[in-house]
Amino acid sequence: MTRFLRAAAVIGAMFFLVPGLARGQSGERLTDKDVKALLEAVDNGRDRFEDTLDGKFKSSILRGPAGEVNVGKFLDDFQQNVDKAKDRFAPNYAASAEVQTILRQAAEIDGYFRGLPGGFKGASEWDRLAMDLRRLAQAYGTAYPLPDGATVRRINDGEAAQTAKLVAQQADAFKKTINSDKSMPKAAKDSLKRDADTLSKSAKALESRVKGNKPATSEARAVLEQAAAIQDRFGGQLSPAALQTWGGMRASLTKLEQAFGLSAAPAR
Repeated sequence: MTRFLRAAAVIGAMFFLVPGLARGQSGERLTDKDVKALLEAVDNGRDRFEDTLDGKFKSSILRGPAGEVNVGKFLDDFQQNVDKAKDRFAPNYAASAEVQTILRQAAEIDGYFRGLPGGFKGASEWDRLAMDLRRLAQAYGTAYPLPDGATVRRINDGEAAQTAKLVAQQADAFKKTINSDKSMPKAAKDSLKRDADTLSKSAKALESRVKGNKPATSEARAVLEQAAAIQDRFGGQLSPAALQTWGGMRASLTKLEQAFGLSAAPAR
């Protein structure tokens, strides 16, 4: 293989590592503060539901296709699991496993309650709780009731802000690599340096918004769209060294997609 072909292979392989970047999204990402409030709403909804039930029903055993369930034990376990998620939720820990337990447990009992005759005492309170559970599931990238094999995962504000900071640093490093590239025409080099600078500034703006507990999906979309534009416009002109630096952003950009629920376009 000639030197030219080897270089082309390196460029193609490394550029392929850059993910297909986001073009759209399903909704505004909830901040940590929003999710905390949602967990509190689930907790309060569970309490309101239990308060509507008479003692006889709370001590009863419900029977269904999945087997038997003790209502009182379910309510106690559910309370403990919600409390555990609330206690463990932190900027750098989204309590995804704890929320998965909540959603799975609620989904298991949901079928029993919905199988009761219409208008049973507490039905409206359970429906209201189910609304909050659906919102909680959406914040963790899934649905309620949980589909089979569903992944329940959220990237909290601390991790998202750190990722945005890393993208800014990587964009700055990419700009330096481009600046030292002797093979790229000056006009293309200057344009690419400006784009890299814009990407860095956008990533810093995203970091600031997330740290300030502000909605930041629009800022995240801007970062990903700017990265996609660089890929589209200059991919074929980048040297192996520039591609290596650019490819280092792959994991960070993918994490931002995941953190903000942005859907990825097919990789080129």
